Amino acid sequence: MRSHHGVRADDVPSEVMAVIPYRSEAGFGGATRAAAIDVVREAGDSAALPPCDGRFHYVPPWRAATLETLAKEVVPPVADLAARYSTSGRPDELITAGETATLLSACEYVRLRGGGDDCTLAFGGLPSELAEHARHDRMTVRAALACVGWFNANQRFLTGVDVDPRPTAGTPPVDGALYGPELARRYDPARQVTERFNDVLRGFAKDFLGSRRVLELGPGTGRVARNIAPLAGSYVGIEASLAMIEAGRRDGLDVRHGDMMAMPFDTGSVDVVVEHESIDFCAEPLLAATEVERVLALGGQFHRVELETTPAVEIGRLQEEIAARLAEVSGGVFPYWTKGQRQRLHRWLLGRGFVHRRIELARWDETRTLRNWLQGLVNASYPSFSGVDEQTALSVCVELARAASMGDLGTRWPGQVGVVLHQYECVDWCCSGHRPRP
Repeated sequence: MRSHHGVRADDVPSEVMAVIPYRSEAGFGGATRAAAIDVVREAGDSAALPPCDGRFHYVPPWRAATLETLAKEVVPPVADLAARYSTSGRPDELITAGETATLLSACEYVRLRGGGDDCTLAFGGLPSELAEHARHDRMTVRAALACVGWFNANQRFLTGVDVDPRPTAGTPPVDGALYGPELARRYDPARQVTERFNDVLRGFAKDFLGSRRVLELGPGTGRVARNIAPLAGSYVGIEASLAMIEAGRRDGLDVRHGDMMAMPFDTGSVDVVVEHESIDFCAEPLLAATEVERVLALGGQFHRVELETTPAVEIGRLQEEIAARLAEVSGGVFPYWTKGQRQRLHRWLLGRGFVHRRIELARWDETRTLRNWLQGLVNASYPSFSGVDEQTALSVCVELARAASMGDLGTRWPGQVGVVLHQYECVDWCCSGHRPRP
């Protein structure tokens, strides 16, 4: 028996199967999973985003109209290309210039959620692993199939259409996640935390998780998981990035490759879902929320753990200067993706009958190196976000820090760190029509 994400049920540890059952391939479609366009229509297109503030570009959410265009106009020609070339047997043959343009345009459409929004901080449309293909008028069949794989990995849960259902035997799975191997390498340094943060997480696990069945969304390299998994009754994580999974498994964590928008777990099979800023990187957070609602048992809880960092005022000003310079150099800086949609997600959960509590777990003063305070902006150099290499971004940080007489990147600066828990409890279904079906 094989799950939707290619994990054999025989490979799942028996203790995990007992508490968090996997669904079979047959149970993965139909009425058991919400369609993205239906969820977006129900939520409405009126999601208000905070204005871009000189440092971060808030990527707009999918709209019903852009999802319809994706399904009706963007997907079909890509599906035709996939069918035409998947069995060609000539990987080095060139496809036409028109076909090349079609594929690249489709990938950009998905990445930009239907197109640009005229913000000067907006990033480019192609991820780094595909950008090389855009340098040529005609790409090879091998490159075309790579584009099809990336496109499919990023749209199939939005449209419910799989344009590449039978990948060539022996082909490695496509990492359609935002975080590829390069950013996975930078992930932990960018989110370096003190032992105090780890203590707070362990305290959270003792107070809120106990012996319960816990599922974590997007555990990444395991920063949260390594603290909470030993204290849970059972733990499993679901992660879209293959590179992140590899890093997390080095700590012995039970992390499965999959997408939070279509999770291979049975309805009502978990007691707690934990998430730490990973849903911000999901293509459609509301679709992930429908899956959270489905897998939670009645009385279960969805815990969103947020880390709030407030550096010294001088560092805040420096961050804005660095972001402005990177925007000049590259035409784009770190997109804050869907963090601007958190209120949209909050309203949707309340509308479905969840009860919300905001709990401040801890807040403390903390001294960090200047580089640590700036690391998120250094990661703006990741090619999927802009076009600036890491060394250039670091050079900009050093130059502007010195110009502001703030010392080198090793200079320590004060700030404040807080950990806030947003708890959503599934006390009752809002109505019989919204009760998740098995």
